[in-house]
Amino acid sequence: MDLMEQYERERMLPIVWEGKPPRQRVGLALGGGAARGFAHIGVLEVLEEAHIPIDCIAGTSAGAIAGGLYAAGFTTAEMRKEAQKLNWLEIASFGIPKMGLLNFDKAAQWIEELLVDRPSTFEQLSIPFAAVAADIVRGELVAINTGKLSAALRASSSVPGIFTPTRMGDRMLVDGGTLNNLPVSVARRLGADYVIAVDLLPPGTVGGKEPANVMELTVTALYMLMRSTHNEGAEADRVIIPAIGHLSLIDLGHKDELIQAGRDAAELIVPKIKRDLGLG
Repeated sequence: MDLMEQYERERMLPIVWEGKPPRQRVGLALGGGAARGFAHIGVLEVLEEAHIPIDCIAGTSAGAIAGGLYAAGFTTAEMRKEAQKLNWLEIASFGIPKMGLLNFDKAAQWIEELLVDRPSTFEQLSIPFAAVAADIVRGELVAINTGKLSAALRASSSVPGIFTPTRMGDRMLVDGGTLNNLPVSVARRLGADYVIAVDLLPPGTVGGKEPANVMELTVTALYMLMRSTHNEGAEADRVIIPAIGHLSLIDLGHKDELIQAGRDAAELIVPKIKRDLGLG
């Protein structure tokens, strides 16, 4: 055995704690999936009920919205209530199709209204959080964790071609799923030792059904590309995959089914998570 091999072996010796070892920092990586994002609410409910600690959150697109609101102190009950009222007219409006079929400015306004009397900037959040977007000009992944929460969530959710991009400084930002739809690496950079990922794009059918219009066709094609280009599920410690492949990416009429699917998938994985973390 040479000196380098001896060093590597000694470096990997197990640690015996006299007393209770410090627990691992737990992070969530919440994936994008447009209307399927309601499933994140069900997952969060089950994690709460199981007393799984959440130390940081990284989210892309719909995962950014769910994660951002949770980090801002929204309870899952409050998220359920707001979900039931949500419709496309509340967050988007038709405009001249120069950079997108729909103007997405209303989404930022909707988020700001939700955050009245709550933390509205990253610096005020009780849980460290990053919203993942993509710079469409530079081709860079942008993890936003400073400034106004509403602008970051809008940027992370701006599906290119459908919603107008978000200007942030000298950047033109679009949906982070174009580069990383399941941001496990971002959760680790936030300090997570153990990452639970929630994947809303299960293998197989992407859009749930044959597209009926240009919007469904565009969104389905984009999310198909997102799944094939970059998915960090293999890098997570546990992955929760709700059985929602049959549901549309743009139909907001299946909220209860999506939330329940999130619950069902999380309940299957939680015993393994608790075992991994030594939580009994």
